[in-house]
Amino acid sequence: MLASAAAAAWSTYLHWLPCQGRMLRGTIIQPYADGPSYEDFAKLDPADKARMFSCEARMAGDQGPWESELDVVAMVLAGVAWITLVLGLRWQLRTKRVAALPGLATLALAGAMAIGDAVFGRDGGILMILLVGIDLSAVIALIAILAWLVREPDVRIRSFLHLVVVLWGTTAFGASHVMAEYAIMIRFSEANWDSPPGTGYLTVAVITISAVLTAIMALRTPQRGVDDEPHQDHQSGSLTLA
Repeated sequence: MLASAAAAAWSTYLHWLPCQGRMLRGTIIQPYADGPSYEDFAKLDPADKARMFSCEARMAGDQGPWESELDVVAMVLAGVAWITLVLGLRWQLRTKRVAALPGLATLALAGAMAIGDAVFGRDGGILMILLVGIDLSAVIALIAILAWLVREPDVRIRSFLHLVVVLWGTTAFGASHVMAEYAIMIRFSEANWDSPPGTGYLTVAVITISAVLTAIMALRTPQRGVDDEPHQDHQSGSLTLA
């Protein structure tokens, strides 16, 4: 998950690199009124003007930082992180199959992003279906886990919440995360074009926070956890250590 966050962070940084020095323009920190006037713009050298136009192209374009090769890698790592956790838990096979769906949906989205316009053209319908599929599969997976939890009331709810934290980070490329980030960034900046400046960093923050919390929980979780199957020896390993 940390590797996924690092890849997404570098992808986002490279995407908004032309906007360096102008990321806060149009925000409450640096309103447009404090920006350069037309006379100031006329005095800029050609390189600065080129960077400014490139920054505007980033905001006006329909390709965000999540559509680069690095972000595809980040998606793959996030999907693999969840699937690895699910396969390591001592659940019944049918529970694992359902629980693994969010990771598989994330991998499917990464594959679609890698293929890109060569197959799907400019129609984003399939990509939107996959984005929504990540969230839908996450809900289905949580319902399946809760159904198992009801049969094992002695398993602590805290262990289930640990799973929710991990799933929150590994599904950071789903539709709900993307729409929430856009809604936040578009309110933060008056430069609310197709992609407000800085879009992508909140996704990085979600994955990073989830990864850090997962590491902390791994160190603090006792030996008995949600990974124990019914009627099995409860001295087996914990959820986060599996």
